[in-house]
Amino acid sequence: MTFLSLLIFISCASFKLDKNIILGEFNWVQYGNSPQNLNVSDFNISPPFQLAWKYNAGAGFSYSPMVVADGILFIATLTDEIHVIDIETGKKIGVIESESAISATPVLYKNKLIIPNAYGKNTLQSIDINLGKVLWREKIGGIESAPLLIYDNLIVATVDGHVINYRIKYDVPEKIWEFKSQKPIHSTPASDGKIVVFGCDDGNVYSLDLETGKLIWKFNTSSPIFAPVSISNGKIFVGTLNGTLYALNLKDGRVEWKFQTNSKIYGGCAIKESLILFGTASGKLYALNEKNGEKIWDFSAKSIINSSPLISGNYVCFGSLDKNIYVIDITTGKLLWNYETGGRIKSTPIVWKDFLIVASEDRFVYAFKTQQQMR
Repeated sequence: MTFLSLLIFISCASFKLDKNIILGEFNWVQYGNSPQNLNVSDFNISPPFQLAWKYNAGAGFSYSPMVVADGILFIATLTDEIHVIDIETGKKIGVIESESAISATPVLYKNKLIIPNAYGKNTLQSIDINLGKVLWREKIGGIESAPLLIYDNLIVATVDGHVINYRIKYDVPEKIWEFKSQKPIHSTPASDGKIVVFGCDDGNVYSLDLETGKLIWKFNTSSPIFAPVSISNGKIFVGTLNGTLYALNLKDGRVEWKFQTNSKIYGGCAIKESLILFGTASGKLYALNEKNGEKIWDFSAKSIINSSPLISGNYVCFGSLDKNIYVIDITTGKLLWNYETGGRIKSTPIVWKDFLIVASEDRFVYAFKTQQQMR
């Protein structure tokens, strides 16, 4: 564990949070809560819920804008700000200004917050949250997929088609390798600790050696891939814009199975044990058998699902463009609870302890707790 004091600068003034942040195993430090992008929470929640607080960020959010460390929420906006919020109270601790719009998930690494920017001169920067100062900036092109943290490596994919592996153990990043694809990359990469896999706008799924960056294999899906990639039980899972969810063999890229939905897949998967869940532009949330791709159940929201679902205990949580946050029974697919926010929900929710947190297009962050815990 790493203990650190949080110091954040707002304009020319600074202040110090009167607590230590614990960067331990029960924090959400990157997209998917793991290098495999499994989207499974370490905490179990239980509906029904009651609104605990709302926070006005004054701007919109990307598909996955939040990371958490020890009760402190860092939420990125589509302007140039990261709002820092006390989860227990919903009160603002501070605001971190960035280079430009933040269209992907930040990363928490030790005492550093690493911010990917969609455009601008320096599109990747690291901020020391002890000192409240920028440690380094990298000019690598726009970033619209979440950086991947694996060991002391940060894998970053850009809309220019570059994939770069940085070693970030020290205050200055060291570029280990760089791979160039022929088209932009919007798909968030994943890793099992030996290889890095990602989808590309050219329709290919690429597998690279983590240490060298050399191409191991690629598989063409014949459709652009915007969705994040996930890894589980020796297979790669990824959805395409032609509505197909692929399960590919991790070693050689051969098709283990595929499932056709006939609707675009923008979001990633949530995977627990033998169950894989994902949403589509038709508003359907599917639950499949991870081993063979057989459908177990599906649930229909009233509009598009374009972000990833989240598994917390026996429940699946996800948002829709119909403005609702839904909680579904993971075994049956039965609706247990929903709440209509003031705007469309394009972002993946997260759970920290007994809080369910989601960002809405109405520019508010909503935090819910189990009703019994609110009494």
